[in-house]
Amino acid sequence: MDDTPTGSILINLVDGTRKPLPPSVKWSARIIDGRSLDAQHVYNVNGSGPAELIKGLTYFNNFFDNYSVILNAKGYEGAAWRPVHISPAKPAGVDLMMIPQSAHLNFSGAGWQTLSSIRPRFAQILSAGVPDAAARYANLTEQSEGLILACLLNLLTAMSLISLPSGKSPLDYYWEPIWDDPQFAMAQDRFFAYADVALISDVTKAAKIGAFAEEKDPGIFHPGATLSYKQTQFDVTNVQLTFHQGNTKTVQGPGGPIDCVVVEPDIDYYKDLLAHFFLEVIPNKATGGLSDPRVVYVLRWMAGKQSGSDFDPLYIMTA
Repeated sequence: MDDTPTGSILINLVDGTRKPLPPSVKWSARIIDGRSLDAQHVYNVNGSGPAELIKGLTYFNNFFDNYSVILNAKGYEGAAWRPVHISPAKPAGVDLMMIPQSAHLNFSGAGWQTLSSIRPRFAQILSAGVPDAAARYANLTEQSEGLILACLLNLLTAMSLISLPSGKSPLDYYWEPIWDDPQFAMAQDRFFAYADVALISDVTKAAKIGAFAEEKDPGIFHPGATLSYKQTQFDVTNVQLTFHQGNTKTVQGPGGPIDCVVVEPDIDYYKDLLAHFFLEVIPNKATGGLSDPRVVYVLRWMAGKQSGSDFDPLYIMTA
């Protein structure tokens, strides 16, 4: 009798609506251990529907137990995650999002009235400095196939989940989005805003305890920027806050004047700077494209589930 310990992986699958994958969807998976290419073993698994427990995976009791899970299904974009660390103690869970290949952005649950009701801070921020925020917000659904609005909701949602040393989230500071300045135009991968300059001090303190990491020479990737910090919580889709300290203004807040600086939030696919440069920046430069908020949506949801949080930017992706 073979008493060699083994581990297992519980695969949980959702579609672009963040609901369980329909039982009728058949899929195939490759489960790969953490050894080098010439030594690793690939487990090929066929399944269907929203969940499957994969048993009998070799347990090494070292970093070889960091498995990769790669899924494919007809009519859906592929999905993958690593590392999935197994042990004999209990199944390791991995949550993957399978997006239909014909999926499009669906903002039916992210209208202005809904935003004002269940995410009032988002509506307050978007209303700062302009009298027609609702109309501007509605117009974003028509621009660039909704990609700019998806980016905006991704960033606001992700920042709302960050806890800084002060106990505040970045959104607890004053924010005033920049709508009409071509130098700081909203795009599908970032937006710009005037934010309370005190945010810089809080983010700097977060870097001292390892929650953010400073990126040197930010002007290389962000023209005109003077200071930049990236969240370190996840392996993918961390928020980066980049400051343009040469662009400031003072606004009249509810408690008095607030000194503000231009901040440029964005989300990179990858945590590592070199991976970001070679796998994201260079392809985007070569194709003239920008980081896709739909990719951020998928990766950030999966990263959140791995850390025990839920990423809900209000919109969904439907076929």
